[in-house]
Amino acid sequence: MFREEAKWLANIIYSLKPDSVFPMLNIGSSNQKFREKEQPWIDEILFKPTKKQGYSVIHADIKNDTGVDLVGDLCDPVFLQKLSEMNIKSVLCSNLLEHVTNREEICKIISSIIPKGGYIFVTVPYQYPYHRDPIDTMFRPNIKELSNLFPDFKIVNGEILSGGYLVQSTNIAPVLYTLAMFIRLILPIYQPLRWCDSLRYALWLFRDIFVSCVLLEKVNDVSQDIAESGLPHTQYCSKKPYEH
Repeated sequence: MFREEAKWLANIIYSLKPDSVFPMLNIGSSNQKFREKEQPWIDEILFKPTKKQGYSVIHADIKNDTGVDLVGDLCDPVFLQKLSEMNIKSVLCSNLLEHVTNREEICKIISSIIPKGGYIFVTVPYQYPYHRDPIDTMFRPNIKELSNLFPDFKIVNGEILSGGYLVQSTNIAPVLYTLAMFIRLILPIYQPLRWCDSLRYALWLFRDIFVSCVLLEKVNDVSQDIAESGLPHTQYCSKKPYEH
């Protein structure tokens, strides 16, 4: 997550009525180290204010780790049942959709979690190099393409944000990051596949990076329609896990 992305999300989230946002589910949250050490602006700008004000944010990921409140797979009906009992009002889905192969299915499942009048905050890279986690489908949508994945929602706000140069997007000083990248590039025999990834990054070091950010409000409750029809939510899922 870029610094400007975290600021945009925080401004949007805290401009809304708290009882329409919290409890919030942070899907593909990664671990505490990532949010507080590797990209400390995530916690400082986005989540620390929620702690101070006593709002509930549930960090969910498919990998069990420190700082993950809820471990599970969105394609698991038991996990979905657990989520349905948590009174989730909104979902944060940040930089996840480019890492899944069943994007449309995942978006339908996410939609089913949110009640009518609830929100989803979605961000996906718009201009950014290939980055595996563990895959990258190179999904780089604009605002309309991103919102089209959630047909039961209306766009409240959307913007393509600049994150500056790639070399400025980490918590490492740009000079040190560039030096580390140079050293990595002169050692192609060490983990050659990772070396290829480093080469892609090196070509982007001094290019502008952008991210698509959108706030969506649910206007149609498709989950209620499904419930009344007697069909389970998991009819949408082909059992491919979400990954982050």
